[in-house]
Amino acid sequence: MRNYNYFAKLIAFSVVAAIAAHGFFLYQWGQGGLMAGPNDGLSQMAPFRSMLYQQFTDGNLFYSYIYGLGGSTFTQLAYYYGINIFFYITTAAVYGLELLSLVKEPNVLFWAQATVFISVIRLSIVLILTTCLFRYMQLKAVPAFIGALLYGSCVMYFRHVTYWEFFSDAFLWLPLLVFGVEKVIREQKPGWLIMAVAVSLFDNFYFAFINFCFIGLYICLRWAIRLTPEEPKQKVQIRQFSLAVLLGFGIGSVGFVPAVWGLFHNYRPDYEHYIPLLDNTSNILYDSHLYLLPAIFVLFVFVFPLYRIRVFRLFALMAILFTFLHFVPLAASFFNGMSAPQHRFEYLGFFSIGGTVAAGLQHLNRLDYRVLIPSAVLMVYSYIAFYVMDDSLSLKEMLPFIIVCTAIGVLLLSVTAARFRVVMPWLVGFILLSHFVTVNQFQHDKLYEAGRVKESTKAYVESNDYFSKEQQNLIDHVLASDDTVLPRVEWKTDGRNNTPLIQSFPGTSVYSSILNKELLFFYYYDLQIDMKRESVSRYSGFGDRANLHSLFGGNYIMYEKNKEKNIPYGFTEYMESDHYVVYQNRNTLPFVRTSDNIYTEEALSDASVLDREHAMLDGIILEQSSQQSAEINTVPNLIEQTTIEPIDATYTDGQLNVSGETGGIDIHTNQIGGSYEDFYVSFYLLNNDKHASLFPLHVNDFKTSRKSRQSIYRTKVNEMTVRIPREEVISLRVPEGSYTLENISLYGEDYQELEEAAGNTQNNAQVDIDGNKIEISIDNENRDRYLTVPIPFEKGWHVYINGEKQKIRKANYAFLGTRIKPGHNEIKMVYYPPYFGITITLAMLSAGVSAFWILWRRNKRKKRVGQTLN
Repeated sequence: MRNYNYFAKLIAFSVVAAIAAHGFFLYQWGQGGLMAGPNDGLSQMAPFRSMLYQQFTDGNLFYSYIYGLGGSTFTQLAYYYGINIFFYITTAAVYGLELLSLVKEPNVLFWAQATVFISVIRLSIVLILTTCLFRYMQLKAVPAFIGALLYGSCVMYFRHVTYWEFFSDAFLWLPLLVFGVEKVIREQKPGWLIMAVAVSLFDNFYFAFINFCFIGLYICLRWAIRLTPEEPKQKVQIRQFSLAVLLGFGIGSVGFVPAVWGLFHNYRPDYEHYIPLLDNTSNILYDSHLYLLPAIFVLFVFVFPLYRIRVFRLFALMAILFTFLHFVPLAASFFNGMSAPQHRFEYLGFFSIGGTVAAGLQHLNRLDYRVLIPSAVLMVYSYIAFYVMDDSLSLKEMLPFIIVCTAIGVLLLSVTAARFRVVMPWLVGFILLSHFVTVNQFQHDKLYEAGRVKESTKAYVESNDYFSKEQQNLIDHVLASDDTVLPRVEWKTDGRNNTPLIQSFPGTSVYSSILNKELLFFYYYDLQIDMKRESVSRYSGFGDRANLHSLFGGNYIMYEKNKEKNIPYGFTEYMESDHYVVYQNRNTLPFVRTSDNIYTEEALSDASVLDREHAMLDGIILEQSSQQSAEINTVPNLIEQTTIEPIDATYTDGQLNVSGETGGIDIHTNQIGGSYEDFYVSFYLLNNDKHASLFPLHVNDFKTSRKSRQSIYRTKVNEMTVRIPREEVISLRVPEGSYTLENISLYGEDYQELEEAAGNTQNNAQVDIDGNKIEISIDNENRDRYLTVPIPFEKGWHVYINGEKQKIRKANYAFLGTRIKPGHNEIKMVYYPPYFGITITLAMLSAGVSAFWILWRRNKRKKRVGQTLN
């Protein structure tokens, strides 16, 4: 009963504390505000949860056809919510509420609005877990709860939830891992560690790496700082740690292995910028948006007699280390996989700070108050020094003012509490109250105002810039009228590549940190598709190129009325609403295409992108083929039939120097004959100024942008191809500056190949798509050798033809293909995560061995106790 009352109180206090810590965003929710960043929060977090909720509740765990051109949940979305345990639990809870008619069918607005409430629940669990951990480490209830609060509701937690909501799940698993380690060291019980390792590895490979680095450091410090007298020898611990980690890996491999496979089959250019040894990232005492130190910690770290207490020394050394690493960009790069420095690891420091404060509070009243005087002097000196060294700081701002008042109050009450024990509750109350005030002010200053979260509102989500009912209804009406297989609509709102996820339709764009490398290379190099915005971690549209729209299911394009530009060949007005118009592709190709004309990537390696488009229209391109490639009819380069004229610029030997506000070159094409409908202009373009900012590039009506060479989001792909309607002058324009512009090529397109392909009703394939399965029934009357579908190629796809397993092929650079047989073919394509069968078997074996080991140790311990009693 006593334990029940304790846990009931702990749960109640945790929920109340979590609500108080979210006070600002709960108030904003009532005013129509959202706890979601205007960029990734609304572009990724809410759309991913909305899409995956629908997918999971439909019984489809593995694959999405509206995630860009299609993608795996277990690989490309593993970094986010694809295998996120807390999201699984949230989905189950929300689905239960939906079945009970307590919530309507959740859409992206629901998930954006629910973020603050889900965060309150998560923070409550973090507080409970961390308090229990500190209690297990022999810290008293009140200090343990204060330490848990300083960890769980630190400024980084709210920053994570607001901008990258799933980041905050790392706060859950870290205390579990530490608890598992402590159970092994103190009681030689590995069960908790096995579970914690399995959960961490399955849930998120990125934060598993960060947590395991911390746990390695923690174990080493625990060997140096023994907290209990009967800890076993290191050899015994190493054996138990090793076996527990192996078994945990085996159980968690079901999620971890596909996720890591997806990571290594993503593409992102290497980070090549200089990383300094030290960098004054932010003022950690006054207004850091990353790592804001609590005043009580600043005091305790200078109370040197506390270092005699082992548990304090353990946490304080880690806290000091991670505080120092805040100023070391190399550490931020290391924890980000040796990429661009990111400070996502610093919740480790807050965990250590929480433990430090908990241990310090427990032993504060055992100290002579006079030993706090030197500590108080050092604390005051630190605050003065950090204020003087920061010219941008002003105590007229609310957050620094609150922090100064908090520091003064903590200092006075701590010294008094060390002298008079009766003051201790006042110190605890002041720490709690000041912390709630600080974090809520942080939410206002650093997130809502400086972080532009005030732009994220219910009104914005329901506007035409995000999730318009008018847009949704028009797209739904268009797709309902189309009985073809997986017709796609090209449409984005406000530049958001994940609009198809937001509005739940098969689109042609996506924005995600992990994408299919084959598709990225398809866009970057194989077809040089300009996405009208240079940036990594995304692809979008088909560059207004009709051939690609037809090949890969791009049946429709939606425009805002009177803003139609560069409409692809063969697209005509189809449907409209008050403010939008949809154009339909009149040269659609079937979802299933077969051919006996086989080209190879090697044979096309020197061909133009237009030649490659024609090869895909005329046949199928394979990565490798045992037979000779079909003959290629190359399109002539027309650049020699043009004249190039600099405009407000000079252009010599591939160097373009623009002297006007904008300038560039005009390519005069009036000497070119032929019945071309469009021109494809290819070129290499690089801004010679390494420090120049993002700049626009216009080629007639085609508008795109290129990143600064300093941007970590630059693709570093400088070869471009732009398709424009045929005109007598092709005007390439860039802002004032110096550029390398070379390898200019020009090709004409008359769309003869597209018209022939669209007019060839080559098969009567019947297609059924259900979750991770595609079933095709086709009569191969032409005895074609190969078949392809516009679904991206990635490991995990398997194909069965007439019941026999066949080899899946990469076709048309990035899509699924397979060899077929003459006559009737019953084809089944099915997707499971990479190595799914192996990892499921490994997980089951590991779980069985774990259960046997735990039971065996329990029985062994009982026998030992029985022998001792006898």
